[in-house]
Amino acid sequence: MEVYLKFSPFYFFCLYCASFIFFTFAFNYILYDDALFYKSFGEILGVDRINTIIEKQSFFLKISYFLIPIFLFLKIFFTSTCIATGVLISEQNLKFSQCFNIALKAEIVFLFELIIKINYFSILGVNSLEEINIRPFSVLQLLGNIEPWMSYPVSILNIYELTYWFFLALFFSNCIKKSFGYSLGFIAKTYGVGLLLWIVFVVYITLFLF
Repeated sequence: MEVYLKFSPFYFFCLYCASFIFFTFAFNYILYDDALFYKSFGEILGVDRINTIIEKQSFFLKISYFLIPIFLFLKIFFTSTCIATGVLISEQNLKFSQCFNIALKAEIVFLFELIIKINYFSILGVNSLEEINIRPFSVLQLLGNIEPWMSYPVSILNIYELTYWFFLALFFSNCIKKSFGYSLGFIAKTYGVGLLLWIVFVVYITLFLF
């Protein structure tokens, strides 16, 4: 773990972004095909309309690859800011760069989520676009159809998010040389609160739009 945490954050971020882009491309290439759009919209839209949707989808997917590094950086920055705020309040001896490194190295969990998702749907198959948005091994998968505003907060309740919390606490514990239990409580009071506020914001926007 010491070697992992000491690995250059800059090179790790570059490698992580490249890996995430590669597996995102693999995910889109394997699972998004024209037949899936016809299955999803065939009964409610005409062929010309579906073809237009396919063209727009292809365009936005290409753009999304360039946005992945920005999205990942903002996500990691958000987590590290939550932790750094708690460090500042509790007067812990930890720099922001160390908080960023902790958040960055723990982020590897979500790369494995993407890889698992590719294999999961490759084996079981996909019948609609809605199925692709489901996170395997999450509460949302068990509940099925729910209100749109509940989709995001329920999707957060998954094994990957729990593992992410575990690694955040583990790496934080290693940096401050305190127990894992203390570190897990600290992550819950910092990142956990930040995540809760973000969920409330997303739910508000969803209710406002829909």
